[in-house]
Amino acid sequence: MMETSDVWDDHAIQTPARCRLGGMNYTTPGASLPTPLKRNRPAEPLGHIPPLPKVTSDLILQVCTHISLRRSTGGPEDYGDNERLTQLGMMALDATVTYALFNKRPILRTSEICVQREQVLSDANIDKWVTMYNMRQKIRCHPDVFATLRTPKETRSLFCAYLGGVYIEHGIETVQEWISHLLLGEDNSSVAPGREVAQPIEAPPSKKAKSEQPPPYHAPPIFFASQPPPSPPRQRHTPPHMTLPNPLAPAQPSLPFLPLFNQTATQRRVTVEYPAEFSGPPHAGRWSVRCIVNGIQKGVGTGSSKQIAKEEAARQAYYAMGWT
Repeated sequence: MMETSDVWDDHAIQTPARCRLGGMNYTTPGASLPTPLKRNRPAEPLGHIPPLPKVTSDLILQVCTHISLRRSTGGPEDYGDNERLTQLGMMALDATVTYALFNKRPILRTSEICVQREQVLSDANIDKWVTMYNMRQKIRCHPDVFATLRTPKETRSLFCAYLGGVYIEHGIETVQEWISHLLLGEDNSSVAPGREVAQPIEAPPSKKAKSEQPPPYHAPPIFFASQPPPSPPRQRHTPPHMTLPNPLAPAQPSLPFLPLFNQTATQRRVTVEYPAEFSGPPHAGRWSVRCIVNGIQKGVGTGSSKQIAKEEAARQAYYAMGWT
């Protein structure tokens, strides 16, 4: 799970309102940046804002330093501003949004992915995210560029610079998790499958598990705390789950199942592993794959290929988790 920061972690940077950097005056625009007049609207509940991944103090200084403060002498290693991070963040943002739309259900056509990606990455949307996280208030820049901080180009640069810092510090997985939660806030239809987990559909399996495993169960994350760790006898009863329809398309049970399972796991913020074993001769062996959710085995699949076994294990785990 990614570390988070409440609006750029105020402890990461301690800079006065006006300082000198390399003989040049610079100012943080927190107090002086003009704010356009707006009608007062009810504030959005904080619970709907995905937490901002934390970037450490060493890297956050570079994230928050505008190119206008770059020294005229020195090589790229001496720049210390966010221009390079912005370029990295732009590429990562485009790839992450495309990946999220690729895994969206129902499956989107290529043209739909392109249209929705353009909508998600619109200037208005980027401006909303930058404003939501108060990113302009943390940037250090030359006073002459204050007036440009609200332009679409500078706004996008601010967001992408921070995203580039997250990529450097935590990797693409944390970027994907953060952006996917931002997209869930834009498209409530994507949230629906995950919300169904809260429905009390797991009562029958829980009752069955009590008879098979008397000791108290360990409580993993709260969204499936009612599901005790499966015992070996329960695993022998999992094959019947394979007869259940694919919720993506009930009329097409053979449709690939892994994208739905992995997307739902990301929405519910659970970790999934697929340890695999191969047995038998190389020309006629079989694969056995287990689906481990937060350290607990939820499904087992076998097949002539690793992908077939993985699909079966994910299908069993999907129904075992109650994501139907």
